[in-house]
This record gives sequence, C-alpha cells and structure tokens, in this order.
Amino acid sequence: MSLRGQTKSVAGAGATERMLVVTSGPINLAISATAVEGILPPEEAGVTGSVTLREITYPITDLARRLGHASTAAARDPRIILCGSRGYHRGFSVDQVLGLTEVELRHLRPLPPHFAGEERTWFKGYFLYHEGVALWVNPDWLVGPDPGGEQPDPHVGTTRLAEDHAGRSGEVIELEVLDAERTK
Repeated sequence: MSLRGQTKSVAGAGATERMLVVTSGPINLAISATAVEGILPPEEAGVTGSVTLREITYPITDLARRLGHASTAAARDPRIILCGSRGYHRGFSVDQVLGLTEVELRHLRPLPPHFAGEERTWFKGYFLYHEGVALWVNPDWLVGPDPGGEQPDPHVGTTRLAEDHAGRSGEVIELEVLDAERTK
C-alpha cells in the first residue's frame, strides 16, 4: 500500500497535511503521507534485516529503538512502515498503526523551547491527537543514518517480497481518515 499523492489538501477551513499516525514504544508518531511508501501486514511484520519490494531495499529498524526507547513487548497490531525521502529508503517496525489523519496546518505546533537537543532534528513539531499528542517526525532524519553514521547492511538478512506482492499491486489496507481534533 502506498500513500503517495496524499499530502497537503484544502479542506473547508484551510490547508491540511495528511499523516500516518503510529505508536512506537510509549509515543504516538506522525509520518507525512509523502514519506510512506508502503505498509506491510502483520504476518510480515516479524521480518528482520531488510526487505526488498519493487526493486527497493529497505533496511528494517525498530522505530522505538531509533528514538532510544524499548518497543512494547506485546504489540497489539505490529506493522512495518516502508518510508522514503530524498532517494533514501528505510523500513520501521511499529507497535500499531492508528490511522491516517488530516491536520490543518494551523494546528501543527513547533516543538517547545525545552526541546533543545538533537531531538530538534528528529521532529518537525507536534499536534493534538485524540486525548494526547502526536510528534511529527522529520522524514529526512527518519530515513537517514543511525546515530554514529551506521546504516544496516542492506544485503544481510534480506527478504524479497517483490514476488509475493506482484499480484497484489492494487491491495488496499482500509484506514479511516480522522480529523486530528476529533476525540473518541
């Protein structure tokens, strides 16, 4: 599944940014739809190493660990989110996909001043999401090298999925688009 072409739009009151909201460890994270190139279903979410899909190799990283947290041991609905930005590609295991949301640009907030360290490169800002917040991930940081400049070797533990998915190019995972201000 791809979310390409699903980014900024004009909705009644103003321009919006479409984002995929996921949980990873203890945090809600929002990834711009333009950076999401695919979502692997739960039966493939246990893949480690790398995944090759449509001739693109995605090194797989646990997103919670990338942020310095431990992932949830009993994730409810684990997925692998395939991301790309500026020619770089990476896959991330997440604990759960919460859904797509359209956030009015006026509701996107910059990080507060106490975010003074390297986390300013990790996140572009935040917005209210249900009863909490979602941190808006910077796609350039997301697919960039790990701290210390390390990149996983894309050929170690690679799982080729192109053949498995060849007949399912039109597959759609149903995700409800939510208004970020709506609460349950």
